[in-house]
Amino acid sequence: MKKIIYNSGIILSVLFTLAILTASCGQEVAAPGQAATDTTAPASQSSNTNVARIVFVDQKQACDCTRKRIDGSWAALQAALGAHKDIPVERIHMDTDQSRVEPYEEMRAIMVLPAIYLLDVSGKLLDMVQGEVTTDNFDRILQ
Repeated sequence: MKKIIYNSGIILSVLFTLAILTASCGQEVAAPGQAATDTTAPASQSSNTNVARIVFVDQKQACDCTRKRIDGSWAALQAALGAHKDIPVERIHMDTDQSRVEPYEEMRAIMVLPAIYLLDVSGKLLDMVQGEVTTDNFDRILQ
């Protein structure tokens, strides 16, 4: 009888992948610029007074519901930044520039897009919000 040794990292990776696949909406990927038709729950709310930089992680190619979350959250961020023009924003597409996303995923894993990393002056992660974020959410985060 052979012994089977389980690598917990591999098992967790497989379980995580299965969770992502079963949680997806099952829609075809929308062409860039195509309108979305679904809505999602709002992201978590937080308040950070020391936000010095924002990294917005999304995808170029996405299904309709993900595209709606991405486009809505990007527009909300732009509206909220009207009063905070001094905060630089870096936008990275996960599906076309994974190497630039990796350092942020090491800070905190991405579960749903968009993922918005809020960093201090030294580049330390203050907070992260994921999913659809409204202008009101961003206003509270940036106050």
